Amino acid sequence: MSKSGKKVGKAMSDAVSGTEAIRTWTDHRIGPQALAEKFNTDMKTGLASAAAKTKAAEVGENALTKKDVVPWYIMFLKEMIGFFSLLLWFGSALCFIGFIIQADKEDKANLYLGIVLAAVTFLTGCFSYAQTSKSAEMMAQFENFIPPRATVLRDGEVKTIDAKELVPGDIVVVKGGENVPCDICIFQANEMKVNNASLTGESEDIFIDPDLEPVANIFETKNVAFFGTSCTAGEGRGICFRIGDGTVIGQIANLASSAESAETPLSIEIHRFILIISAVAMSLGVIFFIFGIAYDYDIITNLVFAIGIIVANVPEGLLATVTVSLALTAQRMAGKMVLVKNLESVETLGSTSCICSDKTGTLTQNRMTVSHMFFNRKTVDCSINYQAW
Repeated sequence: MSKSGKKVGKAMSDAVSGTEAIRTWTDHRIGPQALAEKFNTDMKTGLASAAAKTKAAEVGENALTKKDVVPWYIMFLKEMIGFFSLLLWFGSALCFIGFIIQADKEDKANLYLGIVLAAVTFLTGCFSYAQTSKSAEMMAQFENFIPPRATVLRDGEVKTIDAKELVPGDIVVVKGGENVPCDICIFQANEMKVNNASLTGESEDIFIDPDLEPVANIFETKNVAFFGTSCTAGEGRGICFRIGDGTVIGQIANLASSAESAETPLSIEIHRFILIISAVAMSLGVIFFIFGIAYDYDIITNLVFAIGIIVANVPEGLLATVTVSLALTAQRMAGKMVLVKNLESVETLGSTSCICSDKTGTLTQNRMTVSHMFFNRKTVDCSINYQAW
């Protein structure tokens, strides 16, 4: 494995470990007073501004780290010089060379074929780039969960500050209609409800009750509000115990951006197919060129003929056909709220026979439908359209 591959693998492993470690968090179980002592804060007056400034210098901003983004022109160039695209560019170049060296300039077949090959390769690359570039907006979607401002208790006063200035130990005030600006442990709530759909996929609002005994699983406890979730009703106060990349949404964003990209079955097969076609085309071209020399044909005529044989064996329409087919499928999936990061992954998904998941909410459509009805002392399966009459 290359150094870059090992680096990506380690980043992925660290991201997975960080996500799994969420279930072992205990901040919500030690009690508000102990949590306040842990972060050197006061539940009635909050942090002092000077102490908050010092802590901010130590822990950094309350923001998700922006991962290295590949520039658009590099992404565009990669789509233009893929293995299949290089074969077509080579075929186009051979056509132009054949037109230049041929004796009969009136015959422009090679010129037109070269132009068509170049145009098809360029347009197909643009089409593929347009689809691939959409996945670059995924991290921006995580950033949309972050509210720009937050209400905190500092120096004994309720203040509104930039959310990125929050630090662990801040007493945060959240009201209905606002997004939670960090992971907070609620110690005071007034009919407060939060919606964790952005994290768990469950659409039902959760009633926050800090008086209930906290449970070990932080996702099931009733005294925690997570960064990026929304407060749908009431209001509450809590102690900030995680910020930025250390929050649950930060760990998920890190996991999503660290995902390893293995070569898809389709790309493996296309790579193998192109190697075979290239070998066959070049071999035939060389063989017929040698035969032409043996039978005393003009070397220029021979060369043009050999180039024609090589180009004829190149499947010019395959790249466009494959790209358009995958893009149309990706568009249909986008209509069902499925983001396709890589066009070739469409074929991978199509060849998948089993998907294992332990989270129902993230895979369902967030709709309630009738499964069975019971009447006349019998159960009726309603998984299909049921008509009584």
